[in-house]
Amino acid sequence: MATASAVSSGDVQIAVRSTIHDCPIMADQKSCIVLGASSQPGSWLVPSLLQDGWTVHLISRGVKPQLEYGANARWHSLDLRDPTLRFPEVKARVVFDTLGASPAWLGAMRSVGAERAILFSSSSVLTKVDSTDLVDAQGIANIVMSERTFAESCDQQHIAWTIFRPTLIYGGKFGDRTVQDIARVIRLLGFFPVFGKASGLRQPVHADDLAIACRQVCDNSATFGKTYQLAGDEILSYRDMVRRIFQAMGKTPRFLRIPLPVFELAAKVLRLHPRYAHIRSSMAERMQKDMTFSNDAATLDFGYEPRRFKPVVGAGAPVLAGHPEAERAAK
Repeated sequence: MATASAVSSGDVQIAVRSTIHDCPIMADQKSCIVLGASSQPGSWLVPSLLQDGWTVHLISRGVKPQLEYGANARWHSLDLRDPTLRFPEVKARVVFDTLGASPAWLGAMRSVGAERAILFSSSSVLTKVDSTDLVDAQGIANIVMSERTFAESCDQQHIAWTIFRPTLIYGGKFGDRTVQDIARVIRLLGFFPVFGKASGLRQPVHADDLAIACRQVCDNSATFGKTYQLAGDEILSYRDMVRRIFQAMGKTPRFLRIPLPVFELAAKVLRLHPRYAHIRSSMAERMQKDMTFSNDAATLDFGYEPRRFKPVVGAGAPVLAGHPEAERAAK
């Protein structure tokens, strides 16, 4: 098992390796825990693991309907927000945490056999570091603390760890807060409001590419104790990203420049609805900011090859039928 290195909120220095030696995973080692099966990466990861013969233990609070994945997918009831509860009695070697909820549970997970953990964090620890929004600042502090706790706890429990910091995620089977939310605004208004030229650069990353990355790093010792920024293959301006979504909807792109005070007022109104509680006026300011990263380290260490940005909207989106969230995402 590799010794983990320290993690920080800044760019992580990743050692260069010229070759990668992957060992086939034995059938009796294909048992894992997935936190966030309904998340964007989780919606692709769970089916791919099951197809490859894994036993997948899924944690749920029981609030949302549980998809029937088959005999090898086993649901367990647990509210991960309460670390005083008893962890389910399962046997699992790997933890895939797409929620960021595992740091408080690593001791319990080690006791059920966990030797490997992959945590999804966020590239916002870098892109929002200079935000003047107090909510953004607190969110970043929480993410940094979660990453640090995760790395330190894994070291203490002798669990090999890797952290992913993805950029804008899209393409989840239950919808997303990138393509689908922008599409909703376009349907509602017939145009898309922007602040300034909306020239800030973006690299949207498809949820399936992140699920593939989970599989690629799973037993790859070159990735142990490291943090990776994971972005899509294509760099485009915020305005061009939205234009691509207009085109996917079969609509003519129409933009309207909105003054920042109007954005601030609109954000306050939108936050009254639980679905849009994450909307901040600082999002408008970031339309002008570049948020791009190099994928070179991930490509070198585990062969990361993300796709170009090709949004799918509405009925053509890869949703999972029969699930309320999936049906809402398709509308």
